[in-house]
Amino acid sequence: MKPIPLILLLALAGSALAADPAKPDTKPMQHAVTHAADTAWGPAPPSLPAGVQAAVLVGDPGKPGVFTIRLKMPPGYRVPRHWHPTDEAVTLIEGDLTLSMGEAGMAHDGVLAPGDFVNLPAQMHHEASSKGGAVVQVQAVGPFEINYIDPKEDPRNAGK
Repeated sequence: MKPIPLILLLALAGSALAADPAKPDTKPMQHAVTHAADTAWGPAPPSLPAGVQAAVLVGDPGKPGVFTIRLKMPPGYRVPRHWHPTDEAVTLIEGDLTLSMGEAGMAHDGVLAPGDFVNLPAQMHHEASSKGGAVVQVQAVGPFEINYIDPKEDPRNAGK
């Protein structure tokens, strides 16, 4: 029996990995430029409380792989305590943002100023609020999931 060339083994392994739907998309991201003034704001997903607008800058939050979105929060906006299955990298672009991080009984607040950054590790309980309104940039690995600690605060459960 002839040995299989290494290059063929690598090609077969690569195609097997690429075909696995459980693995994130490993294709390089496309070049993208979004000027702040040209941001295409639209409705946020129903998993977020009403009033916030969203813009997808790159990637697809609904699919496996890296994505970057921006959220425009109105004054007084709050996302109740929740967690995500992947890390969430948050940068405050403008306005004010308070993050309450950790389990409710032991949470600590962090007040962010424009330009500030925080990485929230997977499964870290947190909530976000803005007194005067904010634009927040979020980068994570999709598909985007949000799990509210109190199911009564999950906007998807409204009216149930």
